[in-house]
Amino acid sequence: MRSPDWRSPGDYKGLQSLDAPGFAWEYLRRNPDFVRDRAKLEHATRQGPLNDGDADAFARRWGCEFPILSENADTASVRWKAEALPSVIALVRQPENLADSSFQLPSHLVRLLLASGAGDYVIERQGAVLRVHVTDAQLPAVILPLDRLFDIRAATALRLWRSLTGRNPGPSPAALSQARRDRLIAALRALDGRLEGASYREIADALFDAGSITGHDWKGHDLRDRTIRLVRFGRDMMRGDYRRLLLHPFRRKS
Repeated sequence: MRSPDWRSPGDYKGLQSLDAPGFAWEYLRRNPDFVRDRAKLEHATRQGPLNDGDADAFARRWGCEFPILSENADTASVRWKAEALPSVIALVRQPENLADSSFQLPSHLVRLLLASGAGDYVIERQGAVLRVHVTDAQLPAVILPLDRLFDIRAATALRLWRSLTGRNPGPSPAALSQARRDRLIAALRALDGRLEGASYREIADALFDAGSITGHDWKGHDLRDRTIRLVRFGRDMMRGDYRRLLLHPFRRKS
């Protein structure tokens, strides 16, 4: 897959369908340190079995599991750690005294979970992309920590239950508004331009059609400040603020 041309808005049109974790991946995969860390582990796997400590350190630093299939991996297939993404649903063995003998999940779904074993998985059901961390799939139950992200976890767990039982899962809590998607895409284009060595003026020309602004006016023009802010926003997202997207729609309160 070729890299998008940051001058062309059409090259980014496909990003309009992304949710918050999808945009988080788009920013993370542009991070040079992340690219180097991933390349080191990929090289190590070619030499022999990967050291568990190295894989764990990678996951702790970046919030996602290794291996990642490719730099351009499908955003839905990225296995985010449960600690980084509250919409990862933790499945454990259900306490026997809470078991409801009158209700059972469809047998083919139980077989699917049992065959998967412990680990992190992406499940697509009823048009929904659901991420689960399986500890024990025997009579599965969901862990819902009573923390600041409880409402997000509960909404996601309810979507899983609805989809597994053949119902409409309902809206995703990770969905973004049109205005938010537009800004994230504009910042990606600005970031890509800057990573290629483009000047702020060149980026503004591509994003805001600023070609008619004279050199003298450019120095104090609002579009110059807007472009610089957009590049800085994109760079901050790439360097670590992508983790804030993983917490969407949580809003930190001061």
